[in-house]
Amino acid sequence: MEHAHDDALLTPADRLALSRRRFMTAASATAGVAALSACAGGGGGGAPDAPADGGGEKSDDNPFGVAEGSTVDVVIFDGGYGDEYAIAAGKAMEELHPGVTVEVNSTVNIGPELQPRFVGGNPPDVFDNSGAQSMDTEALISEGQLAELDALLEAPSIDGGTVGESLLPGATDPGTYSGSFLAMNYVYTVYALWYSQKQFDDNGWSVPTTWDELMALGETVKAAGSHLFSYGGQNASTYYQELALSMAVKQGGVEVAKNIDRLEPDAFAQDAVVQAYAALEEAVKAGFFVPGGAGVKHTQAQTDWVTGKSVMYPSGSWIENEQRDVTPEDYALTGAPVPLLGEGAALPLAAIHGTAGEPFMVPSQGKNAAGGLEFLRVMLSQEQATQFTALTGSPTVVQGAAPDPADASTALTSTLAMIEAAGADTFNYNFSEWYGLGADNVTLWTEFLDGRTTADQLREKQQALIDAVREDDTVTKFDVP
Repeated sequence: MEHAHDDALLTPADRLALSRRRFMTAASATAGVAALSACAGGGGGGAPDAPADGGGEKSDDNPFGVAEGSTVDVVIFDGGYGDEYAIAAGKAMEELHPGVTVEVNSTVNIGPELQPRFVGGNPPDVFDNSGAQSMDTEALISEGQLAELDALLEAPSIDGGTVGESLLPGATDPGTYSGSFLAMNYVYTVYALWYSQKQFDDNGWSVPTTWDELMALGETVKAAGSHLFSYGGQNASTYYQELALSMAVKQGGVEVAKNIDRLEPDAFAQDAVVQAYAALEEAVKAGFFVPGGAGVKHTQAQTDWVTGKSVMYPSGSWIENEQRDVTPEDYALTGAPVPLLGEGAALPLAAIHGTAGEPFMVPSQGKNAAGGLEFLRVMLSQEQATQFTALTGSPTVVQGAAPDPADASTALTSTLAMIEAAGADTFNYNFSEWYGLGADNVTLWTEFLDGRTTADQLREKQQALIDAVREDDTVTKFDVP
């Protein structure tokens, strides 16, 4: 069920999910375990206890006992976020612990460069397992190569309280495998409907809060010779799956998403899902999508949107950075929560689909695993998290960490406002990523948005996909609480 990856067709959503998708493929897990077993020296299986004491004197400022004179080996994925934030965190750690040296190295080839180090028993103390060539998480877990990170959450935060108390709701969920917390995901993504505040102000439009209001806006836009939506059918039509399922979860509650993740036989027949898919079909039939979307990639669809061919676009909060080079300077890019389907919604309008990404892991066999934990504790401080957001335009999992509002873009300001307004009303779903259904779902959603299939047919085909996964005994299944 795994598909080859053409880097030109990878969306940010694909990259966010890639490591989780690999995690669930039995074939890659077997190969990865074999590769690591060649040197692992000892029985594997499961996660070990938290990293051993670093040997230094423990205190609130040094909860893991990082030893004076020690070196911390950090490896960063040099992708869209760069490595400047990690270098800054390393310098901050050196200031906090005089005599400790933090060596930050970056690469786009995490797997190819780190695999030999794990095999040789010389892994880094902490690494950012991201990118198309990230390490096989299942193999690392099966061989006991990753330290549990519970001690990080229990440690005093640099800003007061504990580190765990400083994080956004759900921040640790993506890095928890079968009950073991093994990866600290650092970047927080908010999924929303994006638009130009300037365009809305100039035309006197209000941001829709219900589906009926969104359809009314679509009629207004169509009458003016434009379109409500654009879509990239080659690789990103499932951005509208995200819109539909988010509306369904708001209408029916978080169990709607959990039933799909559990691969339930009637998951796509749930009332809220039926309503949401029917709503999208209404938009398709009304001609609210830019024609020809089936033949373009997400980058072209998004360029069409910010240059005026359409007025709204569902995406993650990475959209500002991704479109920075083509978005007009006065566009005032802004995000809003997806609208409610109707009355009686289980969740409020402010509820958001949010999830953490960019997983940082501490190898259990690292020479200075305590130093790796301390590096993460420093990264999770208000100062360093704020600096990351200022550098990248993306929020972290640290609550309240943000640059001065005067220095923040409209997109970032709206993202942070959505996080604050949502509070604990956040949700996520993983079925497509967990079970490698991304390419299949893109095909189905492109056919639907192109008007070649109905909402009912789309739901039936997606149900068939998860039914096949459920009945396939060779596919490892995730437990869903």
